[in-house]
Amino acid sequence: MIFPEDHAGAVVIRDENGDPTNPPNTQNAYVPGPDFVITCPPTALPSDCTARIEPRQINAIVSELLSFAECLDPDGPWNCDTQQNLCNAFSAWVALNYLIYIGDAPPVDPKDNQLWWESDTGMLFIWYDDGNGNPQWVQVVAGNSVIMDGISIVGEGSTAEPYQVGLIDCGSW
Repeated sequence: MIFPEDHAGAVVIRDENGDPTNPPNTQNAYVPGPDFVITCPPTALPSDCTARIEPRQINAIVSELLSFAECLDPDGPWNCDTQQNLCNAFSAWVALNYLIYIGDAPPVDPKDNQLWWESDTGMLFIWYDDGNGNPQWVQVVAGNSVIMDGISIVGEGSTAEPYQVGLIDCGSW
């Protein structure tokens, strides 16, 4: 898509109502949905190479991509030897901002309202600050649920429970 005012031979791919125009000889041109707000007509280069793209348009496209990468990952880096920069920037952003963490131990630097699913116990916690300046992990329990914690010892049991030799009840809360 080419966004600057001068289309340099490009064709408009969305009309004033936001509907795709599907011009002939234009392939692989992304058309944002009608709710996407843009103040200039989105255009694309015809697939038959009859249009000419100007250096300032290339600069605008590359600048937009760099700006997006910086938005996702302000510390960079931008590696000119790869075509994975936006993917890497997005992956870094997800790692820093995704609110669900899965692991045996809690994340080192939790964010407000972050969820942690403790994978070895199957318990879900939320990083909660009740305003007293002492944020902490609080177990998530829905409604009036009671969590029972028990350990079954497997072996030869009774006729009624052939695989349960014993049950250690670690309590309920």
